[in-house]
Amino acid sequence: MVRIIEARGVPVICLKNDARAGYLGDALYDSKDNVGGFLVDGAPGFGKKFIRLEDILKLDKTACVIYDEKALNRYAHNVHLKKSSFYDNVIGKNVLSGDGQAMGVVSDCIFDMESGTIEEIELSRGFMEDIVEGRNVINLKDGVEFGEEFIIARGNIQ
Repeated sequence: MVRIIEARGVPVICLKNDARAGYLGDALYDSKDNVGGFLVDGAPGFGKKFIRLEDILKLDKTACVIYDEKALNRYAHNVHLKKSSFYDNVIGKNVLSGDGQAMGVVSDCIFDMESGTIEEIELSRGFMEDIVEGRNVINLKDGVEFGEEFIIARGNIQ
C-alpha cells in the first residue's frame, strides 16, 4: 500500500542503467478513480511525461523504480488518465464516527500498487497527536459515507 501524497517528489530510478529519470509528480487516475500512473517532473526530453502504474517495479517513500526510460510516456490530452479524481476532494474533509464524534481530517489516500484502487484514507488529528500517537487509517470497505461537508466512518479505525 502506498500513500499518494508521500509518493510525490520521490526520485524515479531506471534499473537498467541506474540513472535518475526525474521525480514523481501528481497521481493520474483512470475512469473509475483508481490510480493509473504518475506524472514525472524533470524527465528528459520535451513535454510532460508520465509512468503507467503497471510499468513501476517498486514504489515506496524513498524511490520509484522502473526498468528503463522507455517506461516514460508522453502525456497528452488523448491519454485516458486524468489529473484529478473524486478522492482529491476528500483531502481536508472532517471525518466523524457513526455516533458523531470527531475523528480527524483526511490527510492522504492510500492505494494498492497492484490494482491502483484507493483502499484507505489516512486521518490527521493535529501535529502533536500525529507525532505522539500516529495517524489513524480507515479502510473504505468498512463502511464510509461521503457527504458534502463531512465523511462518516462506520467501521473500525486502525
